[in-house]
Amino acid sequence: MKTLFSIVATLLVLAISGCAPQVDIDAERAAVLEAFIEAKQAVAAKDMESFVSIFADGASRFPPNAPRVTGNDAIREFVSEWFAAPGLAFSFPEPGSAEVSSAGDLGYTTGSYEVTVNDAEGNPVTSRGKVVVVWKKQSDGTWKAVLDIWNSDGPAASE
Repeated sequence: MKTLFSIVATLLVLAISGCAPQVDIDAERAAVLEAFIEAKQAVAAKDMESFVSIFADGASRFPPNAPRVTGNDAIREFVSEWFAAPGLAFSFPEPGSAEVSSAGDLGYTTGSYEVTVNDAEGNPVTSRGKVVVVWKKQSDGTWKAVLDIWNSDGPAASE
């Protein structure tokens, strides 16, 4: 009887483990990278609604030298002010990279940026830096940003 129970238990475990959904990590990584590319295209085009739509409800942005911005309404307000800066232009000198968790539900992207904006005298000033975005797979299968942080490669400000 013990042997029969062991065999049945082993077969049950094998059957259950074989039924677990398999995650195609390469496909998920490609989907996260595509979401990142779409976000960069929206920024470069200054398309506020497309850019804001990449964020999950309750997402947070961590801009340099400024407080955290949390929630879609706050992100929309921040982006609206950001996109209105005189002389604002963005470029992204590298395609970026993406990684995804083994469960296929969280991922992150990294990349670099160049942003140009006019200073107080109207002269263009360019800043270069890096960005990290954390993505979460939504129940509908799309990837949305939950955390977004970027900072300049320039020298630290003196205190």
